[in-house]
Amino acid sequence: MTSLLVAKQYLKKFYGKYGVYLIPLMKFLLSFISLMVINAKLGFMSKIDSIVVVLVVALMCSFMPGNFIIMSAAAFVLLHVYTLSLECAVVVLAVFLLLFLLYFRFSPKDTVVVLLTPICFWLRIPYIMPIALGLLGTPVSVVSVGCGTVAYYLLAYVGKNAPTIVSMEAEEETAKFRFLIDGMLNNREMFVILAAFSLTLILVYLIRRLSADYAWTIAIVAGALVNMMILLVGDLMLDTKVSIGEMLIGTIVSALIALVIRFFKFNVDYARTEKVQFEDDEYYYYVKAVPKVTVAAPERTVRKINQRKKPRPTQKSTAQKSGAQKGVPHKSTEERRAGR
Repeated sequence: MTSLLVAKQYLKKFYGKYGVYLIPLMKFLLSFISLMVINAKLGFMSKIDSIVVVLVVALMCSFMPGNFIIMSAAAFVLLHVYTLSLECAVVVLAVFLLLFLLYFRFSPKDTVVVLLTPICFWLRIPYIMPIALGLLGTPVSVVSVGCGTVAYYLLAYVGKNAPTIVSMEAEEETAKFRFLIDGMLNNREMFVILAAFSLTLILVYLIRRLSADYAWTIAIVAGALVNMMILLVGDLMLDTKVSIGEMLIGTIVSALIALVIRFFKFNVDYARTEKVQFEDDEYYYYVKAVPKVTVAAPERTVRKINQRKKPRPTQKSTAQKSGAQKGVPHKSTEERRAGR
């Protein structure tokens, strides 16, 4: 445990020292992964389905504000869908505009959440997002998680039904609109996921705000259980065909990741909890103080063992040196006594 705490201090010190370089690097990696995933799942326009284009755009995103990454990802999606079908591009644009209005109104700083939610869906661990945002965010983060969820299901539906959309004749333009809109509105799995994520996030946030001991750990466990329960009930009622084994493994992995987040964000020692009571002219105060678990990182000292030390001058040699500098010959002790 001590080694983990020391590693935590080293990481915090390293980030504080090199944060000015790490932030652009993280932006670059996030934008690069997002654009590569979009190209892999859609890939209808060959001109932007190139690693060179992705690298150039990701490099631009690393020096721009965070919301520029979302705009770039949305532009890639629209270009791919436009190559597939103009009608689909219009529907996707309308959905994106609605999501952008909600996002910029309620949670404009959750850029990472909107981008990480679809990525976590493709990694089969989307359940980490409501738990992590309940620990680190606020109830308003429901909007950003919901935007990422809708974007994932929209892209998944377009990619899955691309052959059907292409096979429709040009005269069936209204049919393409209806096909895409009905497909999103009738996606019962998406609505169950939205409900589960929203309730889980709010529950985790409310529990971790309590002053009870081990509130963060209780919030993680309760959030994971409630999320699974809502998904199972939704599957029984609406027949969403949720894979129980995949959901169980994804929830366990998400809970473990949430425990790592708790270690770095809220690591306290409840054994040394102190309760203080004091008052002033108007109020009584009851304070519960829980100390953080911290370990000072050991300082490394470097010793030079190859360097030879110079001998220190003795009193006699110092006197001889001073006498020689003045031009006076050095006399022994007996000569000085005889001279007296």
